[in-house]
Amino acid sequence: MSLEGAYTSLDRKVHSLETSLQHTLSEVSFKLSEVEDAVDQMEGIPRRVDSLEYDLREAKAETERVESDLGDSISEVDGSVDRLATRVAALERYLRQAEGAVVVDLDEDRGDELHALAVTVNKGLDARAGLLADYERSRLKLAGDHLGHALKERGRHRAAVLLAAAVLATTQAGDAERKAAELDFKASAPKAREVHSRIGPLTTSAEAARQKLEADDVLRAKNAKVIDAGQRANAKLQLRLRSRLSEALSGTELLPVWFVTVLGPMAPSRNANDWMDAATDVLAYRVTYRITDPVVALGAPPDGHRAPRRTAWHQELTRELRRWG
Repeated sequence: MSLEGAYTSLDRKVHSLETSLQHTLSEVSFKLSEVEDAVDQMEGIPRRVDSLEYDLREAKAETERVESDLGDSISEVDGSVDRLATRVAALERYLRQAEGAVVVDLDEDRGDELHALAVTVNKGLDARAGLLADYERSRLKLAGDHLGHALKERGRHRAAVLLAAAVLATTQAGDAERKAAELDFKASAPKAREVHSRIGPLTTSAEAARQKLEADDVLRAKNAKVIDAGQRANAKLQLRLRSRLSEALSGTELLPVWFVTVLGPMAPSRNANDWMDAATDVLAYRVTYRITDPVVALGAPPDGHRAPRRTAWHQELTRELRRWG
């Protein structure tokens, strides 16, 4: 190779090396730029964290101020409500003492008509109390159903045993039909015995259940008129008491102290119908047991041993009145 050719080859190699170095330097420069940007961003993180911490402290302080102001506002509202309730009570007392003030008599019962309805209601409840509950009648009826199912099951197994025995009696050993009959006999005979062992106890239970149901049917027929009369009386009593209450609420006369104490002066905007039901039940309780206490809505608590139904009703109404008091 001539000197000129060697020089040309070397020049090409140098040029290629320069190009490769420039490309490498360009990539390094780009990476360095990215690193510098990342460093700048990382340097800004502490400042942003400090700013965020400051904002959080400010937000916490503002929240605490709002909570404090809200607590003060609630206390002020509670105080205002208490003062308003005191003023309303004082105003109501003044109205009750004012000349010409009239308090509606929600307990009025001319000729004991309402109390007579209540007595009829209680007689119906007494008559129904001696009857079996619906769920208990259903349970007793199941005893007969269980016996019926067992008898049918025993019949199926016995029929299979008899059929297999007939085949065994008319076939020779080794017959395919005989082998199938042997399998049927071995399977059905134990099942028939097992079901048969349950028939006796099931029969006893079904008979006892039948007697109870028949006795209950007789008692139902005997008390049917009393129970029906009690249900009609209850509907009539509820209607009359609810009508009386509606007239009192829409009128101008003052409500009794015992009523306002537990139910307030008027129905609430929400659950007004439930409130009316509760108020009507209280009126029914008072007329039923002739409660005339001017302050205590339900009067003195009854004796739980001597009057279990009244005690249960008293407890139920006491729980209900806590909802409205």
